[in-house]
Amino acid sequence: MKGLSQLYYLHGIGYDYTKYTGEHVVFEERVRAEALRCCGIETADSALIEQLNFELDIAPWQRVVEDVCLIEQHDSLLKFKLPDHQLDGLASLKIQTLDYAHKFELTSGVVVGEYQHLGVRYVEVAFQVAPISTGYYSAILSLPSGQYETQVWSVPTQCYNPLQSKVVGLSIQLYTLRSDRNLGIGDFGDLQDLISHSAQLQCDYILLNPLHLLFFDQQHRVSPYSPNHRSLLNPLYIAVDLCDGFADNQALTELYQQTLLQLQDQKSKTYIDYAQVSEQKYGLLSALYAHFKTRRSAQEVSQFIAFQEDFATALEALDGDEQAIYWQWLAWQQLESCQQLALKMGMHIGLINDLAVGCADDSLEYQANHTLYAQNAHVGAPPDPWAESGQDWGLPALNPQKIKRRRYEFFKQLLRNNMRAVGGLRIDHVMAIRRLWWCFEVGDKRQGCYVYYPFEHLMALIKIESQLQQTLVIGEDLGVVPPEIKAVMQEANMLGNVLFYFEKDYNDEFVPQTELRHQALLMVANHDVPPFVAWWQGDDLLLRAEYQLLEESELKSERLKRENEKHKLLSWLADAGVSHLDINSRAFDVYESLMLALSHCPTQMLCMQLDDLDEQTLPVNIPGTYLEYPNWRRRLSRSTGKIFEHKGDFIATLTQSRKGI
Repeated sequence: MKGLSQLYYLHGIGYDYTKYTGEHVVFEERVRAEALRCCGIETADSALIEQLNFELDIAPWQRVVEDVCLIEQHDSLLKFKLPDHQLDGLASLKIQTLDYAHKFELTSGVVVGEYQHLGVRYVEVAFQVAPISTGYYSAILSLPSGQYETQVWSVPTQCYNPLQSKVVGLSIQLYTLRSDRNLGIGDFGDLQDLISHSAQLQCDYILLNPLHLLFFDQQHRVSPYSPNHRSLLNPLYIAVDLCDGFADNQALTELYQQTLLQLQDQKSKTYIDYAQVSEQKYGLLSALYAHFKTRRSAQEVSQFIAFQEDFATALEALDGDEQAIYWQWLAWQQLESCQQLALKMGMHIGLINDLAVGCADDSLEYQANHTLYAQNAHVGAPPDPWAESGQDWGLPALNPQKIKRRRYEFFKQLLRNNMRAVGGLRIDHVMAIRRLWWCFEVGDKRQGCYVYYPFEHLMALIKIESQLQQTLVIGEDLGVVPPEIKAVMQEANMLGNVLFYFEKDYNDEFVPQTELRHQALLMVANHDVPPFVAWWQGDDLLLRAEYQLLEESELKSERLKRENEKHKLLSWLADAGVSHLDINSRAFDVYESLMLALSHCPTQMLCMQLDDLDEQTLPVNIPGTYLEYPNWRRRLSRSTGKIFEHKGDFIATLTQSRKGI
């Protein structure tokens, strides 16, 4: 392998893939070449290609040790490279912060790789060293040929997973929660209320939508999966009335009551008017900041400074805007309070955060890290039955070579910040740590290919941070997933994500409950598919037709398919011992029976969607639409208290069935 073909391989540009149809697809040369050009590499420059091939292929063998040195705890092997004639003498590895020193003979290693260049044989040699506790450490490797600095990563075998038995919980989109006290959008005060209701009925966790910072001055951009910054929180989730000093300030309390009155009509509507809600709520948050500036105590100042030091890297994106930084402080305080309440009330996990796969291409996060990204390339998905030309999610693509900079600090901070103040982290589209589908233009036509990432190092970071933060990890692995991802997730005790709608066997029948995956989070529906009541009644199909996403002929065909799916579900329920239902049964009766049957499945985590408990017929998101349908704006029909008043008995029955009480 030489020249451009070699560079494609070394830079992670994919060669082929298996399409959803089972077809083997080889990427065109011009498509692969464009992927490299997106990385700033001119494919016609033969001298540059030769130089890059040397840097990526030969130079690593001439370096004794890289910037990062992985030591897996299951075998404690230290690996580095040397010319084979230097394999003699005494060596040592020292980590000053741990008072760690391990000496070994260079003749004691095992050769695990080799490379020939200009008559020199370079070898990679593995040496067993004394165990090192989980973490990242500056280290000095001393050899007869000199001393070499590196950062040792001591990588645990598995992610943190506290689950000793099967658990059950809820999934929610926080902004959808209704209450008398919120300011038109669900907030951390509503989350506390939901935690109290859920914990009393023995729920173990609440899975949240991404809480990432959105766009202050562009209220139409409200997708939590296309955020402004993934290491910062959306200030609209702050419960103003729960902030310190609020109750003692008459001017603030009066302004709060006035704001509630002005939003009264908007709060009664089905969809959030983000322009109105944002204007009113940010006005109140600004007043809260003005109060803080004039009345802050010495203790508050000290705590605020400590927060800024702790979050220094992420807060750089706010460019010194103290008001915006203050809002971040409030938001993180309240998220932490919610997690502490969940644990205090007996939840096994508490809150589970959701990490979006990327940020918007004009976001603060992108601007702060633009040197890590490819140019003119977006993240998306390959062709599928719903999008034959593939999907472009509009998220900029990280350059796989660039993210190695500063010892993967970008990804480390992203994980660390999203594991704060929660008990679990769901990683959206977890396949991204192995490969991502890049979308770009080739000859005025959208094309794409897979690009591969430094999987070993990214997976190591997930395991290390999970253990350091004591955070359960769930990798969203729906769709076509490379087998190596599934295998590594299982070995690492990282849970997958199962959606009942999609769990089918080779005969297109729903998988028996006893065969559902153990190491996973099981949901009937999520934010990208219709709520169960809508699915059973076919409301989602009518809605798609209303928005001209289905032609009349397609609607008829889809209805027939849905009737067939419903019969398959009834057959599945009958096999599970539920025989009193038929095609005309009330939707929520079917949902109750389905969830109770699933309560006996072997899957570690079972999840109820609050939308389903609310008997929602409208989705929060219709994939493939942007401004046609009001995505990410739909509220629940009832308050948390009302939902639990109507469905509390069912929730209690389900949790008791799940726990064998």
